[in-house]
Amino acid sequence: MRKSTIVALFLILSTTWVFSQSLTLKVREKTLLRGERYVTISFTVENVKKDFTDVDVSKGAYYYFFCTPEGDWKIDEEFAKELTGKILIQQGGNVFYPEIYDFVTSDGKMGIVIGFEKKFKLEKPFTIVYPISEKVVSRGDMSVPENLWEGYSKAIAKYQEGVKLYSGGDYSASANVLFELVTDEMAKKFSFYKDAREKCIKSLDNILIDLVDKFNLVVSASMEPEDKLKEYDSLKVKFQNYVNNVLTPKVNVLADTAVFAMLSRANSYFEKIENEIKAEKYRLDVKSIGWLNTEGGENFRYRLVISALAYAFTSESFWNNPDTTKFEFVLPDTVLANLKVFGVEKDYEIFQRVCISNLKTKGTLFDEKFLVNLLNNSKQLPEPYYEIFLAVDNYVRGNYTESKNYIFKALKSLTDRELIRRLEILRSMIFVKEKNLESEAIAFYRDGLDKFSKGDKTGGLDAIRRAILLEPRFPLANYTIAEIYLSDNDFYPAIIYLTKAISLDSNFVLAYERLFDVYKAQGNWADSRTVLESALSSGNDFWIIRTLLGYVYNELKLYDKAIESLNRAISYNPFNYEQYVYLGIVYANAGKISEAESVLKKAAEINPDRKEAYEELKRIQELKELKNGKREEVKPKR
Repeated sequence: MRKSTIVALFLILSTTWVFSQSLTLKVREKTLLRGERYVTISFTVENVKKDFTDVDVSKGAYYYFFCTPEGDWKIDEEFAKELTGKILIQQGGNVFYPEIYDFVTSDGKMGIVIGFEKKFKLEKPFTIVYPISEKVVSRGDMSVPENLWEGYSKAIAKYQEGVKLYSGGDYSASANVLFELVTDEMAKKFSFYKDAREKCIKSLDNILIDLVDKFNLVVSASMEPEDKLKEYDSLKVKFQNYVNNVLTPKVNVLADTAVFAMLSRANSYFEKIENEIKAEKYRLDVKSIGWLNTEGGENFRYRLVISALAYAFTSESFWNNPDTTKFEFVLPDTVLANLKVFGVEKDYEIFQRVCISNLKTKGTLFDEKFLVNLLNNSKQLPEPYYEIFLAVDNYVRGNYTESKNYIFKALKSLTDRELIRRLEILRSMIFVKEKNLESEAIAFYRDGLDKFSKGDKTGGLDAIRRAILLEPRFPLANYTIAEIYLSDNDFYPAIIYLTKAISLDSNFVLAYERLFDVYKAQGNWADSRTVLESALSSGNDFWIIRTLLGYVYNELKLYDKAIESLNRAISYNPFNYEQYVYLGIVYANAGKISEAESVLKKAAEINPDRKEAYEELKRIQELKELKNGKREEVKPKR
């Protein structure tokens, strides 16, 4: 190619021309001496290649048009210069002139290839103008088909690939392929771009529909919880990949309300999956601890877990905050150690988790099957766990009267001092609610406990005293101050506060027990007897009171009363080791040797690893020898 001022180069072509787009322009008017002339102008490429494509069009710096004469006239150099000097292209108010031309001969007919710089848009219609004279202008509109626009081959290949994948149901692949097309700025001009964009969006939607269908299938499927958990974990990864790697990178590019809606819908399924996962984990938990609903009370591991759970749910930090995550289950170190040693720590923890879930979803801590089995096993268990669990369950449900009734039932046979203490604290808080004590006083009391826990003894004592000043009817606050004095062995103010607590709440078993401890330390058995008999007359006919009275009666040498009281305690709970040892001592002190031997042997059967019963049996043997004149006098056991 060359500028129009260069001498023409002649090319002989023997091919048949196939042009995708052409028009005919008049280039000369009819006169007396000359007839009309027309030229056909066709869009082409530099070398007037047959069956050219957009790839050929995109090469070089010019768009080319092939001009051939219509009729029997021939294009010569003179006409070529005239044509290239006058012809122009108009588009959108802009005018473009040819820069170069060449001569080409085809089928014995000469034509001119003229080139325009690629400054106009080939994908938009344009007008070719040829001024014949000042008054006469020949013009024609041309639209180049899109298959010749730059980038068409690449774009149509992507489009066809995407449509094929879409038709085959491979929506993930079709979304990626079509999105690649949609993000190509050059592709936006093509007629199939809109369909590509719509099918890309529809592919994304179909991927989500497929994921949702799979989710619904898993939800409705009859599967073991562990199998469902695997399916949900897999779905969670797929949804995450869909949101993060498939959808999110396309959202802003597609900028379509349907896509934004997909993103919102997809994200909503994370919560649904998590809820299903929680439900299946709950099912799995229930399944894994199902043995606690069927196991007999003679099973040691069953008794161990039940015992640990009793400590857990009577923890004040739990029943005071059951619907939060702030609570802590507090167990004795020995119980925790045994859970690990005997391999049931996981069962214990799972049961806790199930109960907390029950409370949130069902409004109750314990499943009915568990409670029924526990009740059936009650006669084989060392403590009244059924009553303890129901006391806590009713408390957290707000059934305070029922909770209090179960506490009293539990105290009837409860022998574990720590569990007694915990239930009494729970009952004392029910007392606070029932008597509607001043809320500000309760706040001072809790502040005092908090200060004690942080080592601020003075600040704690001061806060609890303020609680009593605000609310004189507060037995638990009086009891707590007494405990502070007892920690320093300051017995006299402790007695005053404990007595005050009992005067406010005649069922305060814990206060009676602690007064016994004080009087025992002082050797004051008369006052100890008075306090414990007062407890009985106030309706506190419990194992702990009967046992302590038996101890006091023995010290006062009221052996018959001691025997009666301890036998009553045994009737309430036959599993406690210490009560048989105490009773054996009393029998021995009363001279009832055979009875002493019998109950001490019973104690040894209950716990053959403890020494106290064996030591007492040895002492009885010495009494026998004394009776037969073979030993010196043996003093009564205190």
